[in-house]
Amino acid sequence: MLIVRKIRNKLHNLYWKLRCMLQQKGKLKNILVFESTPDLSDNTKAVFDEMLRRGLNKHYKLVWLLFASDVSKASNIPNVYYLPHWDWQARYYSKAAKAKIFCNRILEKEHDDQLSIYLSHGTGLKVTRDQYKLPHWVDYCIAASPHLEESHAYDLDYVHAKTVGLGFPRNDVFACASTPISHTFDVAFSKIIIWYPTFRQHNSVTYTNIQNPIPLLHNMECAKQLNDIAVECDTLIVIKPHFAQNVQYVQKMNLSNIRFIDDCFFAKHGISSYEFVGSSDAMVTDYSSIYYDYTLCDKPIALIWEDIEEFTNKHPLVNNYEYLTKGAEKVYSLEEFGAFIRRVSRGEDMLQNERREIRDYTNISTDGKNSQRVVDFIIEKAVL
Repeated sequence: MLIVRKIRNKLHNLYWKLRCMLQQKGKLKNILVFESTPDLSDNTKAVFDEMLRRGLNKHYKLVWLLFASDVSKASNIPNVYYLPHWDWQARYYSKAAKAKIFCNRILEKEHDDQLSIYLSHGTGLKVTRDQYKLPHWVDYCIAASPHLEESHAYDLDYVHAKTVGLGFPRNDVFACASTPISHTFDVAFSKIIIWYPTFRQHNSVTYTNIQNPIPLLHNMECAKQLNDIAVECDTLIVIKPHFAQNVQYVQKMNLSNIRFIDDCFFAKHGISSYEFVGSSDAMVTDYSSIYYDYTLCDKPIALIWEDIEEFTNKHPLVNNYEYLTKGAEKVYSLEEFGAFIRRVSRGEDMLQNERREIRDYTNISTDGKNSQRVVDFIIEKAVL
């Protein structure tokens, strides 16, 4: 059986390789190709879902290129395909597609009339111009707000005229009713605070040379101190490290009111990352773009500023970061973190007016219709 399977796979790949070669001079097909990191997530997933709601799969093949999956996924949705990006069938679909829709890895534009649209994966608080640049042959780039088009284009070394502030589709979930999440943990709590730190040490290399992967939690003693405050306030703190973060030392912690989750948590409980975030009572982050997104929830935000000097020596922040971050409390110590937790537990919100000002500047709208705007734009530009 193994020999038969190997022969069948080789014939399968040969068939799609030949189709791919023939397609190089052929017309584009009714195919739309999608990418995200992690797979099936972020702005691309929200656009894909909106296309399904409109029934575009009745007329187009919707093809996901998977980068982290070892095998293709079966789909019970008509005209939807999940394929490893290296597969020759995926290669054919990529060449034949009318549009390539991506938010992390840049998918090559292979025909002049093929639409290439970058949905972005966040609004930069850090300057990333030297690490991540968007090729000028990409047709369009989506920004979170018209106010941010110029700075977003600059940070990507991209064309301002082709940067469109339609809003991030993934943020639409914040306009929906909160999803119940208390059942996902084996502890009772009155408030839940979500902590999304930006990554400081890559899981394979030390990317930023920052000493502490998770600020403030330098050791077990610090973690226990924070846990005691959380217990006192009947609050659960859930930490979601960046997927590229090295978190081996924090995974060893076993604390009642501080929990660590990863992307597998969301699949296990049938909830998206942003649905989970939107159901929290407050957000803790630092130099991450999720700060801008969470302003749409209109709930307290704290920015862990303990290592700002060390961090910005490696990664400068945008010039107007002091204005942009005025909607959040700056936390430099465990004592200040504890004070923030206590205020959240009492329902206090110190910076609501400032946060709303930044929300309206960094997001196009609070109407939850970013996906609709982006899909309308894709339909127009790709002539679907």
